[in-house]
Amino acid sequence: MRQEIDYPISVMFDAKSGIFNPCKKTEERKVSDLKMMFHDQQAVQSILSAGDQLVYEIRYYPFVTSKSDMALGVTRIFPGKVGREYHMTKGHIHQRDDQPEIYYCVQGSGYLLLDTLDGEFRAEPWQPGVITHIPPMWAHRAVNTGNDLLVFVASYHLAAGHDYEKVKQQGFAKIAVENNGKPELISPKDY
Repeated sequence: MRQEIDYPISVMFDAKSGIFNPCKKTEERKVSDLKMMFHDQQAVQSILSAGDQLVYEIRYYPFVTSKSDMALGVTRIFPGKVGREYHMTKGHIHQRDDQPEIYYCVQGSGYLLLDTLDGEFRAEPWQPGVITHIPPMWAHRAVNTGNDLLVFVASYHLAAGHDYEKVKQQGFAKIAVENNGKPELISPKDY
């Protein structure tokens, strides 16, 4: 017998604002939440002393049924930089190494950084309409290199879990920085 959670659910997504309703949970991430991810600690402290700055927000809707656990996430990364480094998500790798994820760039421009954390790195250029399949075992982080909001939609299994600590400890092989007014991917050692 079907339970109430086993019936179809729809949400209304406004692609221009990057907001959908109903939404079960919204999280904001500020510079203080990402301070160890950015490489220019002097710029981080300057921003924090002037008042914390919003970097991105995520809206979630878990579609949990009696037999499945799909989830919807929509992330809005605001334009800006910390030092020369562009605003970005914290980045994570899935706790379960058999779980992929799908990202769909709806608005803005930037990169999806992908790193196996054992030597392989990819940077997928993002613009509206790009859909990226993130295979299992790849850490991923979105970066807004534009002057406007970057919005992307994510679909994943809740059972995948999110491990932020590995990314925090090891970091990605490349970071996105502004160089002569343009985005450039460089090794963190070269910052």
